[in-house]
Amino acid sequence: MIATRSVGKIVRNKTQHLFNTKHSCNNACNSAAANMILPGDGLVAQSPNPGQSIGFSFSPGGLLLPYHMGVADCLIKEKYIDPSKTVIAGSSAGSIAAMAIGVGIDPIQGLEGTIAISDRCLNDGKSARGNLLPLLEEQMESLVGPDEFEFLMARRQDQNGNDKKTGTGVALAYREVFPQRKSHFQTKFEDREDLLRSVGYSCMFPFFTTNFPCILDFDPVLKNDGKRLPVPRLLMDGYFSLPRPQFGCPILEDVFPDSGVERTVAITCIPQEYFGMDEVFPRNSKEDNNLISINDACGDGKPLSTADIFRIATQPTSRKELTDLFERGYRDAEDWCRREEDNRRRRQTKQKPKASTS
Repeated sequence: MIATRSVGKIVRNKTQHLFNTKHSCNNACNSAAANMILPGDGLVAQSPNPGQSIGFSFSPGGLLLPYHMGVADCLIKEKYIDPSKTVIAGSSAGSIAAMAIGVGIDPIQGLEGTIAISDRCLNDGKSARGNLLPLLEEQMESLVGPDEFEFLMARRQDQNGNDKKTGTGVALAYREVFPQRKSHFQTKFEDREDLLRSVGYSCMFPFFTTNFPCILDFDPVLKNDGKRLPVPRLLMDGYFSLPRPQFGCPILEDVFPDSGVERTVAITCIPQEYFGMDEVFPRNSKEDNNLISINDACGDGKPLSTADIFRIATQPTSRKELTDLFERGYRDAEDWCRREEDNRRRRQTKQKPKASTS
């Protein structure tokens, strides 16, 4: 049974706890483990649907990131996501969500990090456009320390040894435009710096994240292994790595066929109908439940308008609006959980043998 929670109260309580235990940035890496979601702490467990493995893909969305973190918070609590093993992927803002889950930090920290970035823009009198990447790097440096990276590297260690491609089970999508035209879904990371760089690659939306059309990766020059041309790579946002109807959400059973994922659920913080995502990720039927989209479960609440969605995605805004996004994500995920439970009961009913009559 999926119990409806007072989401606002959850956010306020967790936010207050983080404020009470907040340290300076110099101590952040040492103290962050206190806010990690670790195996065995009661929040992670096996999938509620034994024998059925679900992967989750998170869409781009700019400063709409708190929506993703609210969805993640619910799915972790309802045990559909196990931070230590569930295969997850994302592009752009979705890559931040996937990384945050994969390193085991509390989703509320993703909300607080977004608020910090927005407040910094407002206080400095800056627009988000052209300034987001360095501000994102600051937040990642403070939140993702050695303990978090160790948690990531320990993911899926007990999985099939023949599945080398899936790596950590956290896939960050980005697009290489030179010297190769190639989509990357990176799941292996040499060190913490490699992880943070890869998130930056996935978030490199032309003339928005920075004032440039792409980002330069000099690793092929500095660390030439002879397997690739010793020239810099030009890389772009993960949105460009996949066809438009997928909106930056990899289909995990296709990209990682040996991962054990049988179906992918896409999470989008921009209404799916703008991209036709339900053609790729069908939902709301008695069989399919593969999409969570903003404004799915407004109930008596007011859905966000298109103008508000794109304003929040591209401009700094208030703590109130960003917290509201987190709560909307939580509610939409609860709605998905209810549909999933209904579908599971329906399948179980079909599988029950009918009593014989004689």
